[in-house]
Amino acid sequence: MYKVLIVDDEPKVRGGLTKLIPAIDPEWSVVGQAKNGLEALEMVKRNMPDLVITDIRMPNMNGLDLLNVLKEYPLHVVILSGYGYFEYAKTAIRFGAFDYLLKPLKPDEVKDLLGRLKTEIRTPRTLPSAITSDFQYSKLWKDWLLGVEDAEEYMERLRGRLPADGSAYRIVAVEIDDFEELVTEDQWGDRQLVLFAVRNIAYEILKGQPDLACFFLFAGGSHIYFLLVNEPCPQHVYESMIYEVRRWVKISISVGISGETKRFEQLPSVFAGAKEALLNKWIYGNGKVHDYNDLFFNGQRQSGYPSDLDTALIVSIREGQAGKAGDLLKQFIECILKQNVTYQVFHKYCLQLLSSVVRFIYEKKIAGLVFQDAMKPYDLFHEHFSADDYMKFMTKLIEASVSSAEWKKQQKHNRTLETAVGFIHQHYMKDLSLDDVSGHVRMSGSYFSSFFKQEMGMSFVEYVTQYRMDKAKVLMMDPDLKLYSIAQMVGYQDVKYFSRLFKKTEGVTPGEYRQFFYRKEEEDEK
Repeated sequence: MYKVLIVDDEPKVRGGLTKLIPAIDPEWSVVGQAKNGLEALEMVKRNMPDLVITDIRMPNMNGLDLLNVLKEYPLHVVILSGYGYFEYAKTAIRFGAFDYLLKPLKPDEVKDLLGRLKTEIRTPRTLPSAITSDFQYSKLWKDWLLGVEDAEEYMERLRGRLPADGSAYRIVAVEIDDFEELVTEDQWGDRQLVLFAVRNIAYEILKGQPDLACFFLFAGGSHIYFLLVNEPCPQHVYESMIYEVRRWVKISISVGISGETKRFEQLPSVFAGAKEALLNKWIYGNGKVHDYNDLFFNGQRQSGYPSDLDTALIVSIREGQAGKAGDLLKQFIECILKQNVTYQVFHKYCLQLLSSVVRFIYEKKIAGLVFQDAMKPYDLFHEHFSADDYMKFMTKLIEASVSSAEWKKQQKHNRTLETAVGFIHQHYMKDLSLDDVSGHVRMSGSYFSSFFKQEMGMSFVEYVTQYRMDKAKVLMMDPDLKLYSIAQMVGYQDVKYFSRLFKKTEGVTPGEYRQFFYRKEEEDEK
């Protein structure tokens, strides 16, 4: 008898597979169900199944992180996904999964899979090389490197994870280019599967370098970070990483390399350097390697850069003040020209300000909107330009950034409102509270209450009440339905309370409304 564990946060999927598997192949029995990776791991330790079928998207520990942990156990993993994109599915297989199943599940495909697995289980299993336990420390690395309050206490614990003879440290930042466009459902699909694929390909290449220790740090948004210890990594290795990711999953990545430090405690500043180096992708284009050392001139940064104007300009863009930002841009250029700097320095200062603006664009995830009209920063900086050329380009970029940020903010509000209203329409017949809906759209109750009233022109309670009354009026057209049944069907257990609300909103009692409706119907028939 072969044992299988089902892991999915959807009860219907877990229940459906639990019934389906033994029905189509009696040699298999389901020994447990888990709704996330953490629960699944405990069940694996207790039951030691032959197979784990796991969804990708789950709370706490997702299916791909679970896959990494389960490499330590003598079992097979099958990935469940709602997206049928072969490039990412085959990468999951390459790094530890036996196969994948697409939702909705087809019995014939499940039967074929179970049959192949029985043959596989009888064959000794070779464990693939990939990340095993590094990701368990991701939260600690992230908090410490980002300077989260009280994270300093993690430093010694993290130092103990590294080789005692570590002589030099570097951080490599990998960014998945155009990530927000890639993970939309109508294009590439699952966010976690994309990150999983890129993370493991990059890790495999870095880990394979002699005299170099590589550790996965953490992933955040479209970024994945690795720590390299001891010898520097040759340029061609990073270029190979970019090539292999494109070859396997048909997407582009950019790589940022930090400077070097010999002191472990300086890693947070080294981490910041890797991120800063990566910003050069917005100047020189996607799919390239960017070294932090290239940001220096003659071993030191140029003095005289008007950083106060840089900061003020970005604040103005954040506040949606395109006109003020334009004035600050003019002051910025005048300040540089007054210094009588060489063209090389002028060019570099312009790049630095551009990086600041593009950082804002990137943080707000509006690059696709800002650059949709062939307005690419690296197009300008591949050639010589005058102060007037730069002023025109940056003015256009600032205006596009402000308008795109405002548009996205409004779209986000619209999507949130649409989600909230849809949830109300689906659950109005239940005991629905403001906290239920605000929790569904991930807002605090007080903020959601204000937001809903501002967008809808009425309070949450008023909207729900009116929607229920509208539904009740439709139900009253059925003469066989009793009033107490109608009240319950629209979310009220107390028929007297329902009647009072109905009269308050409609101006008549439910009985009077029905009498009027039927009388009108009789008049229409005449």
